[in-house]
Amino acid sequence: MTLCLACLLLLGAAGSALAHRVNIFAWLEGESVRGECTFHRGAPVRNGTYRVFDQETGRELLRGQTDDEGRFAFTVPAALRQEHGLRIRIQAGDGHQNEWVIEAAEFPSQLTAEKESARLAAPAPDKEAAATAEQGAGSVPPPTSTASAADVSKADSLSREDVEDIVNTALERHLAPLRRSLAAASEAGPSLQDIVGGLGWIMGLAGIALCVFRRRP
Repeated sequence: MTLCLACLLLLGAAGSALAHRVNIFAWLEGESVRGECTFHRGAPVRNGTYRVFDQETGRELLRGQTDDEGRFAFTVPAALRQEHGLRIRIQAGDGHQNEWVIEAAEFPSQLTAEKESARLAAPAPDKEAAATAEQGAGSVPPPTSTASAADVSKADSLSREDVEDIVNTALERHLAPLRRSLAAASEAGPSLQDIVGGLGWIMGLAGIALCVFRRRP
């Protein structure tokens, strides 16, 4: 009787632990991070506290709360636009927490603040100024292409880093659902059948031990 009661208590504790386990998944969209937090069986973590740390130094960079659907979003801190990844920790109360790591290599580009400022402050190309002067003098015939001059100028001003960012952002947006599915599959816990099977092994071993103990003189 005591053995059965202990097994029932163990089964209840295992079920409670699974019900309160926290799952977290985060992905990049450009220079922003989006994430989802759920309990077991997919229930959203509402108003859970998430904290973002520098993966290299462990320094806390920011914190916030999930919405009613268990989601969160934030802009990548400037301190992480160098060669540092980030670690995101979700805390759902009662000691339930989990973490997700985004490596530095996953960022579309590692642009420092100085590099961004230098690129924004760069003067317009000389060929663009020359083309503008020629148009003003009437030496250049009107363009026959359907694209406007502004579109052509914008395309010419795109650097290699800009193109890489555009491509990586598009890829990340399409790959995020696949990564989410893989993360959910990898974090799937044991089923009730697995738990009951494990308890059966425990009860069997306990029965064998009890028989051996009773046969002793």
